[in-house]
Amino acid sequence: MNYSKLTRRNFLKVLAATFLVPPLQQPTGPNDWDQETELAKSIREYLESTFAGHEMALDFRRINAQNNQEFHIQIQADKLYPVASCFKAWVALYYYLNTPKDQWKDTQGTPLYSTVVFSNNTEAGTILVEVGQLINGSGNPIQKFNDFLFKSVGMTNGMHTWDWPGSPTVGFTDERFAPSFNRSMVYQGEAYLIDNLFTATDLAHGYDVLQRGQTFARWDAMREAILATDSLLTVPASDYLSPMEYVFSQGYMGKDGILPETDLPKGLGRVIDDAGVVTVGDAHYIIAFMSMGEGESIVRDKLGEISKMIEVYERGRPSLATPFYNG
Repeated sequence: MNYSKLTRRNFLKVLAATFLVPPLQQPTGPNDWDQETELAKSIREYLESTFAGHEMALDFRRINAQNNQEFHIQIQADKLYPVASCFKAWVALYYYLNTPKDQWKDTQGTPLYSTVVFSNNTEAGTILVEVGQLINGSGNPIQKFNDFLFKSVGMTNGMHTWDWPGSPTVGFTDERFAPSFNRSMVYQGEAYLIDNLFTATDLAHGYDVLQRGQTFARWDAMREAILATDSLLTVPASDYLSPMEYVFSQGYMGKDGILPETDLPKGLGRVIDDAGVVTVGDAHYIIAFMSMGEGESIVRDKLGEISKMIEVYERGRPSLATPFYNG
């Protein structure tokens, strides 16, 4: 599936194809914007120039009140980067979908809360193992989670391993996503074999499912699982701000991922990722940002530029009556 033009109708087809949502209502009314407006074009060109020369990826989308995607801006969005802890957003959805509701445990102090809010790596492994035991069929906890990402969420990449010391997932791997020549992080012309590579497109699509799926799901259990995931992703850590939380003080739902230099091959620097949804009025902006070897101040600066472009779009966005809207 090419997500570059993920219209509402195509989005519903993705959900149906991945079995994420049982029988769906056919959408009515106008379709998404199939043509880039001059305003969206100017924002894309500005961000492309702003990101030039930096090892960064971006997938940036606006979903309006009618659940239509108004624009889709991508910069190196299909390049592989270490996902770090960003994947934990879908550990929550995985948990809620496969755990009976009367057994949900997601308050402070529980493994799920610690995984999502405080990014506890050991507890992330605990959740993967416990949920994996609830799912019939063969496969280890990493493989079962990846099957979920692929079949139920619609991502194209998955985890190779989650071998954090003390995690019950140590020793489990999914060789479908093992580092290789074709699955490497290319940095300054050199390929590095690194675990757990995803793309900004993966993360943005995953948040599209979390944002729009809650409206289109006709199966109550699915809707409840998505809403519970979204709710947990809005809880701020008491002593930490993610890069996007630093820039967007309100309306943020998401999960960041940071890897220090010591966890990566020498010379790569840090990984700073953040992805989620920022709500502005009745619109939702999906932002998936990934980077390698960039400083935190530079990352904040680039996210600040995205914030400015949201302000530009909100001030000058075309109305539904403009010729750019294809009904």
